[in-house]
Amino acid sequence: MTSRQEYLKNYYKTHKKTINGRRKKYYRKHKTKCLTNQRKYYKKNRDTILATKKIKSLAFRGHAYSIWSAVKKYAKLWKLPHCTFQEFYDDWSVDDQKYNELYEAWKASEYNENLSPVVMRKVKKNGFVPSNLDWDTKNNYSWWNEDSKVFKEVEFNLNEVQKARNKSSKEFRKQLREKWKAKLKAKKEEQQ
Repeated sequence: MTSRQEYLKNYYKTHKKTINGRRKKYYRKHKTKCLTNQRKYYKKNRDTILATKKIKSLAFRGHAYSIWSAVKKYAKLWKLPHCTFQEFYDDWSVDDQKYNELYEAWKASEYNENLSPVVMRKVKKNGFVPSNLDWDTKNNYSWWNEDSKVFKEVEFNLNEVQKARNKSSKEFRKQLREKWKAKLKAKKEEQQ
């Protein structure tokens, strides 16, 4: 006798096409409901989904590859010279003591975002080539350090203040509208 789990695995293997067909038919029929549920699930679990994707990408390709791919993307966008992954990793990152120290410190801090190793250019116009690059942590650059957290807090507070203003102005407009309607009614009654 097989366990329930084994039975379901075997059943899925043998009836895979019919199960997928039913699933697709249900999706076509109830598309908005399915998409709404997916959206709700993503909103609730966004942080965990993105964290697991990041961990998977780090495990599969390595931290240096994820940095190089971001560097390549911006180099192409800004039309700057950039190096291949072999030049970036084999010739420069593997033997670089500073990168190894920063990476180990980042792992020891349980992947604290501010201690993540990043690549910075010495001279911006020279592009992303190994002779122009230097390793450092995210925390040392203004866009990523604690100042950005303060900036986000201030922005959030401003948004809250603006929402409060919008609500109060809506109430004020509603009161004005009601007074105006009352005046119109009074004029119509006087005329009759």
